[in-house]
Amino acid sequence: MSNKTKKSSKPEKPQPQAASNSLQGWPGYRTREGRSGLDPLDNEAESGHMAGVLFHRLLTGKLRTSNPFTLLLWTVLGLGCIFPFLLAILEAFRGDLLPPGAWVLITISSLLGIALLVNLIKNLLHFREK
Repeated sequence: MSNKTKKSSKPEKPQPQAASNSLQGWPGYRTREGRSGLDPLDNEAESGHMAGVLFHRLLTGKLRTSNPFTLLLWTVLGLGCIFPFLLAILEAFRGDLLPPGAWVLITISSLLGIALLVNLIKNLLHFREK
């Protein structure tokens, strides 16, 4: 009789992974075990996921920071996005209507500006409570 151990006919079960390692685009997926992290498709998927998270937090009012430079940048960008909408409304009251396409672009930019200013105010109130 030989002392050889018998190999099981069952394949080994893969180790359970965290959610971030098993979903493409999530942070940690491109640097999972056995990967260099330099795959361009995984890099694009991860940056797309992070942009989506940032945009979602911006629109839901949950984007938080305590960096004063970032808060100042949000103020300038928010006011800069709303300013064309205010000018378009003033022109409409004077009787000079803009084309519909211009109204669409101005309205979208003003909504992003309002979202930035809402997040700015929430951050300032949160910063004040600390």
